[in-house]
Amino acid sequence: MSRGRIRSPEELHPDADLDRTTASAIYHRSLAGAQWQTTFAWGRNAPNHGDATNTYLLESAVRFAATHTFFGRAERAEKNELFPAADSRAEEKFRVGKLTLGYVYDLPKGSHFKVGLGGLVSRYSLPGELEAIYGNPTSFMLFARVKLI
Repeated sequence: MSRGRIRSPEELHPDADLDRTTASAIYHRSLAGAQWQTTFAWGRNAPNHGDATNTYLLESAVRFAATHTFFGRAERAEKNELFPAADSRAEEKFRVGKLTLGYVYDLPKGSHFKVGLGGLVSRYSLPGELEAIYGNPTSFMLFARVKLI
């Protein structure tokens, strides 16, 4: 668990400071030939004026045969800093979500590093009022990961 005060974290609201609180729990389990890890996290931003917002995250990864990793992540966040102060929606709270699914293949390891190649797809969930501005986005990413060992 953590707690801290942040001065002026948002460019659109430079006069707003906030208190941030976070907590998380991690679970790990060895299965027959696999490793499973899951994390649940929560965060709360409480500005010096306006409403507090909460964010939740659940992510999990399963690795098989030391080379194949499947992962997923679900996020739900309350956002109230999406518009400039002059906009009538500036302090309005919106619930947004994101679901990500992905895969990484780890190549045979070198003497001091391990390379993984992977990809993911993310789908966002927005309230109707935000779809006109942001659309209904889906994102894709291909990546290479290098781990020092």
